[in-house]
Amino acid sequence: MKISQAGIDLIKAFEGCYLDAYKCPAGVWTIGYGHTAGVAGGQKISQAQAEAYLRADLEKHEKNVLKYDSTYHWTQAEFDAMVSFSYNLGSIDKLTADGTRSKAVIAEKMLLYNKAGKQVLPGLVRRRQAERDMFLAGKHVATTAVRDSKVKVYSLAADGDKAISKNFKVREFRCKDESDKILIDEDFVQNKLQPLRDHFGAPITFNSAYRTPEHNAKVKGAKKSYHLEGRAFDIVVKGHTPLEVARYAQTLGILGIIQYNGFVHVDSRTERYCARDNNGKRTIVNGF
Repeated sequence: MKISQAGIDLIKAFEGCYLDAYKCPAGVWTIGYGHTAGVAGGQKISQAQAEAYLRADLEKHEKNVLKYDSTYHWTQAEFDAMVSFSYNLGSIDKLTADGTRSKAVIAEKMLLYNKAGKQVLPGLVRRRQAERDMFLAGKHVATTAVRDSKVKVYSLAADGDKAISKNFKVREFRCKDESDKILIDEDFVQNKLQPLRDHFGAPITFNSAYRTPEHNAKVKGAKKSYHLEGRAFDIVVKGHTPLEVARYAQTLGILGIIQYNGFVHVDSRTERYCARDNNGKRTIVNGF
């Protein structure tokens, strides 16, 4: 039995693909689609090599799941979900209690594996839910699960001083036209921007966050800009270069990163897009 394309797509959606080695939040050198074996700092690979690593890693995790097939007689959807779980956590031995749990209990317990360093991570919450949905219903839900960001609507007048995280308040994300309505992707602020600020230990200034359609048109922003949804942030970290900021943003799993000469654009898109912009001349890059 082999993992299907739906299962592979689920894994790719949550892992992302990085052609330059980076340290994950746990401090492990990683490259490609979450590949860690033998990875060293400064290592670079091609897209073809990333796919080759993925295939080799999948074979290992397929075996992890197949060893229980005589007990569970996996359906394709169940097998795909279990391979994704194993790919992320290393095995399904503990989840299945070495093959002694029923499928119903396995589905129930899957959602508990949502922590790293004893902290619940929203990305793992979404991944476990996507795997569970696939396990139970045979549905490929990775894309919608990743896109389910916590965008909330605020009022500058009523909520301006409300804290979104330890170091960020609602008013910092207002549109430059000073309109009252503010959209903010809280999940991104709490789990990407706050860790980025914690890492550098320096204030972050927003050149642009939420934009109203009128202001976006005025500044000639993209018609489908993530700023319109409160999901994009143009930031400056005091005392640190845009390159430093872009490099660390990449280690946090941020998929949308554009390094400008004076600031860095980060957003919560679900497919990887890295670029450098030099006075309007943009170059797509594999990483920073």
